Amino acid sequence: MATMLEAFGSLKEIGEIVGSFDFSKIDVRSTSAEDYLHTNLAPSFGDLNAETVKKMDEVLKVCIAGTTTLLAKVPPEERTWEKVNSMFMQNPLVEPMGDGVSRADKFINKSSNDFKFDGSPDSAIVRAVQTWFVNFIADQDVLESTKINIEVLGSIVAQSGATINSFETIFAKHEYHEKTMVDIGVLRYPDMLNPYFKVYRIKLFAWSDSSRILFHQEDSNGITGEFNFRKFNPRKEVIDKMNPNAKKKAVEDADNIFGF
Repeated sequence: MATMLEAFGSLKEIGEIVGSFDFSKIDVRSTSAEDYLHTNLAPSFGDLNAETVKKMDEVLKVCIAGTTTLLAKVPPEERTWEKVNSMFMQNPLVEPMGDGVSRADKFINKSSNDFKFDGSPDSAIVRAVQTWFVNFIADQDVLESTKINIEVLGSIVAQSGATINSFETIFAKHEYHEKTMVDIGVLRYPDMLNPYFKVYRIKLFAWSDSSRILFHQEDSNGITGEFNFRKFNPRKEVIDKMNPNAKKKAVEDADNIFGF
């Protein structure tokens, strides 16, 4: 059986990964594909840790140990949403809860400004993006686990204004930019309050479309979100029928799954 460290390479959760990413380096106007937050699959443990796992019932322990071992067999670079979802669908220790979620939505802001040259963010747009994002995800646990600072992303989206870089562009300029900001996959482990797995993916794209003629400017700024989400329950009837020795070994492995 695999430990968490063997499965993920580190015990860093998605919230830590997001929190340590410097979103200020994302430039919607840049053509670089490297300056965005990306991870194929990162863990989120909630209240699960080396102590609380020992207090769980045997069914959850077997499910956690077996699923982590299956995941460890999938190379990190191959842990796409499709691959991980397929792994769970074929995992005999779990069963899907409902049909899952797969949705996309857009936040679009159009504005007209005069004498705006610096591309500075509009605070009203930032607040609107925050509201849109909370409603789009519609899952408090996902929002708290990922810790995506939508205020920062809102500021990026709200960067409006066709930049002035020559005398001629004072009079007329059109700019269109599109950028991936976030592309993350997350495996939320069961804990005492949430006794099931969650697998989800969040992708966020920003765009900016600005036109200026003389000192009048038309802006269209936006963000597109994609959200894929599934829950998986332990398959109790299968785990109950396991060989007693195999079940005992899985329980012991779960008790030590954090490696200490």
